Amino acid sequence: MAQSEGEQLVVVSQVLVADINIGYEDIVNTQVLSFNGKPVKNLKGLVQMVEKCKEGFLKFDMEYQQIVVLETKSAKAATHDILTTHCIPSAMSEDLKT
Repeated sequence: MAQSEGEQLVVVSQVLVADINIGYEDIVNTQVLSFNGKPVKNLKGLVQMVEKCKEGFLKFDMEYQQIVVLETKSAKAATHDILTTHCIPSAMSEDLKT
């Protein structure tokens, strides 16, 4: 249940196979609780935090005490190849672009 206006659950439904995320491919239908120590309020907020991240690592605290850590520079560089490999036309919908 949402506890404030604009709050949404953010759930990783599937991790797309790529070299950058080896070891995380078994994460399915798992809620993202926080990003780099900041609570995730909704998908748009998470996208903005990731896009603006200047830290060396992207750290996602997940449900079930799972943690996903990716090197920021490598993860952002891998996005294009992941989209191409999996025939995905865009990294995000227009409403999520800042």
